[in-house]
Formats: sequence, C-alpha cells, structure tokens
Amino acid sequence: MRKWRRWEDWTVVVAGLVMALTPAFSEGRGNSVPMMITSGALLVIVGVINLAGPNLYGIEIGQIMAAGIAIILPWLGNFAGANVPALTAWIAGGVALVVSVLAMKPSVDASHEFLHQPAK
Repeated sequence: MRKWRRWEDWTVVVAGLVMALTPAFSEGRGNSVPMMITSGALLVIVGVINLAGPNLYGIEIGQIMAAGIAIILPWLGNFAGANVPALTAWIAGGVALVVSVLAMKPSVDASHEFLHQPAK
C-alpha cells in the first residue's frame, strides 16, 4: 500500500480532529474538554503515523486501542449522557474502531508479503 493513500487512516485523522475540536463548539461537561482534546489528538497522531508508514500492523493495533479509549472516554471523564461531547466521542471512536479493523487485514497481509519476499 502507498503512503498517504489509505482512506481508513484519513477517516481516523478526521474523527480525531472532530473530537479535538468539539470542545470549541459545545458546552463542556465533567472532564470532557481536556479528555476530548487529548483523545482526539491521539487519534490524529496514530492516523498520521499510519498514513506515513502503511503496513505497520503494530500501529494498527495502537489505532484500535486509541479508538477504544475514545469510546469509553465519556464514562472515564464523567460526561456520559445525551450531550454533544459524549455523543461525539462515541461516534468518532466507533467510526475509528470500525475503519481500523477494516485496515488491519490488508496491513497484516502486506507485512507478511514483505517478510516472505525472496532475498535478492
């Protein structure tokens, strides 16, 4: 796979940006502001790392973990409920999780293909 071309990783970057920018446009609840910014930045960082170095399935696992953190964030930060930060965290985290899982199989296949190339 080519660098900077995977739609799955771009989706994670956009989901992270939405999470990180949500506190600027909505009312904060509990610890939502710092947690949303931090979790969103984490998604952006792992997404950019995956874009820059595709086929690193170890980073894909990190991306899945970051998405999982985003999903449980409202409960960790005491802002779960029908409010904008919680809904944003659940939706962005869910989208990031689904696309990260979709990207996992091609990354593993490409890594195995690279590792099993004959020596020149």
